Amino acid sequence: MLRRTLLAAVALSSLPGYSKTQKLTLRAKPGQFDATSTGPASTAASIRGEFRIVEFDTSAKWPPAAYMGLHQGTNRNDSVHVLAVRNRPSDDYLVVGFRHIADGKEVEVRSIQNVPLGSAVRVHMEISEGIATIRVNLTPAIKVVTALKAVAPYVSVSSGAAEFEVEG
Repeated sequence: MLRRTLLAAVALSSLPGYSKTQKLTLRAKPGQFDATSTGPASTAASIRGEFRIVEFDTSAKWPPAAYMGLHQGTNRNDSVHVLAVRNRPSDDYLVVGFRHIADGKEVEVRSIQNVPLGSAVRVHMEISEGIATIRVNLTPAIKVVTALKAVAPYVSVSSGAAEFEVEG
C-alpha cells in the first residue's frame, strides 16, 4: 500500500505543470504596488515560502520593498505581513520586519533583522483566532494579536521587482 501511494505521488508530481510551489515575479513602477493573492481566504490561514528583491528602483517616490503575508477583504488595509525594504539607494542591505495594518493604519511595526542585498527572505506565517505567528529566516517566532478573521495569503512588491516562491 505504501509503495502504491509513493508511486502515485511520484507520478502526479511528474505531470507537466504540476507543482506545489507557486513561482511568481511581480513588478511595480516607482511609488506603486503590484500584489496578488496566492490562495483562498480562511479563518486558519497560512503562507510559507521565500522572496528576493531582484530589481530596485532608486527614485525618491517610495523605497523598493517586497511583502509576504495575510490580508482580510479585497485590499491590504487589514493585514499582517513580513517585508524587506531598502530604505536608501546607498544601503547595501535590506531591513526585514513585519507590519500589522488595521483600517489602513500601522498598528505595529517591528524590524527583525538586516540581510545583504540579493538575499532570500524565508517566511512562515499562520493565523488562528486572530493570533498571527510569524517566523522569518531562522529567528524565533513572533506572536501578533490581531482582529483579523478570514484572511487570504498574498505577495506584493513596490518600486521594483521581486521573485516569490510560495509553498503548498
